[in-house]
Amino acid sequence: MWRRLWVVVLSCTLSACLPLFYSRTEQVLAMARTHAVQPVVLTAHGFSLLALLKSPTSPGRLLVVYLEGDGFAWLDRRHLSPDPTPKNPLVVKLMLQDPYPAVAYLGRPCQYLDAAVEGCDSRYWSSHRYATEVVTAMSEAIDTLKAMVQAEQVGLVGYSGGGTVGALLAARRQDVTWLVTVAANLDVAAWTAHHQVSPMPQSLNPVDFAAALAAVPQMHFVGEADRLVPESILHSYGHHLPAPHSFTVQKVPQADHVCCWVADWPALLTQIPFRQ
Repeated sequence: MWRRLWVVVLSCTLSACLPLFYSRTEQVLAMARTHAVQPVVLTAHGFSLLALLKSPTSPGRLLVVYLEGDGFAWLDRRHLSPDPTPKNPLVVKLMLQDPYPAVAYLGRPCQYLDAAVEGCDSRYWSSHRYATEVVTAMSEAIDTLKAMVQAEQVGLVGYSGGGTVGALLAARRQDVTWLVTVAANLDVAAWTAHHQVSPMPQSLNPVDFAAALAAVPQMHFVGEADRLVPESILHSYGHHLPAPHSFTVQKVPQADHVCCWVADWPALLTQIPFRQ
């Protein structure tokens, strides 16, 4: 009797714990299946990128693209992570809550795809995380996603370093109708100086493209308790934008760099005027 009971308990325990043994990629793919979202692996400019695509029932003008952050880039201040895949799929969770008909998630180079991570140079999640070749790859991937849903324009939503990439994309593309960022380090030089870490001259800085960004409607959310990307970084970026520009910084009470964007996101979406 006791032996049979032990087997049943052990089996139930293993079943309950099984999701904990999924890889980070498998967890995201499982989320995609649950929400009937199509996973796509894109090859762009020498990189492999994971995308998730919610296609509209009929072609529309706009595709909203959510851009992943820097991910799990560092083990600590001195040691790089061997795999920059995010531990928390926060950006995927934001994307899955967006009610817009055509929505995509786009991962960054070296994230989520095990074989691609193994062959990827670690500089692309450290010193070169916003390098020209990274932005080019992301832009080419967006072109492919646009073609898949027959969209003409894109709206960009970027979290953390994904917001930095989003600004760089908005500066170089002619089809970006608006830019929204969440906890984004939009002035890379000010951000590295704030944290007293090595500058990243191999990475592009959105403030250097301020003239091109001035005409893009923008809204930037920042957490009131965010110590990783404080509000001062957003204002440093804003001070570089020439007038006239459409630039709004909205402080979110109690939010830090991670909490509580997923829970707040449906309400925050309604506060973006150019999405209506």
